[in-house]
Amino acid sequence: MNDIFEIIKSRRSIRKYKSDAPPEELIKKCIEAALYAPSARNSQPWYFIIVKDRETIQKLSKAQPFTKFIEGAPYVIVALADEKKSNHWLEDLGCAIMALLLEAHSLGLGACWGAIYNPENRERENYVRGILNIPENLRIISCIGIGYPDDTPQPKKVKSLDEAIIKIV
Repeated sequence: MNDIFEIIKSRRSIRKYKSDAPPEELIKKCIEAALYAPSARNSQPWYFIIVKDRETIQKLSKAQPFTKFIEGAPYVIVALADEKKSNHWLEDLGCAIMALLLEAHSLGLGACWGAIYNPENRERENYVRGILNIPENLRIISCIGIGYPDDTPQPKKVKSLDEAIIKIV
């Protein structure tokens, strides 16, 4: 796969993984793709933790009900932001994570992110912070399960252009 539009259209959230772990180099390549994402003033506020320890992954899967799926992932990538480096750190990380997910798909990997950041409270962040001993200056955005897919979701149904474009001025 090398047509970016086809990669975007065919990428799906994968929540079931084969037990065999991909080479760590592929996981690092996904993170490298994230490093090329746009960020406010090129601040690059992102940091990542690669987790492959089964016990730690099990603990992370309990961060919130919708991260349970990562318990079966051979790797979890924890995406972090230094909020002092950018006034748009959340948007910056959204772009970086999307680049990571697209690269994963292009490499034949499946991935899905589970939100940790919550603007209402830091309970989930503090839970993950305690497991991985993450410094207070870093915000924890998500836990991304990644591995070889053991699921083939149906093609995504999306709005038509006519539905999505409300005005041309």
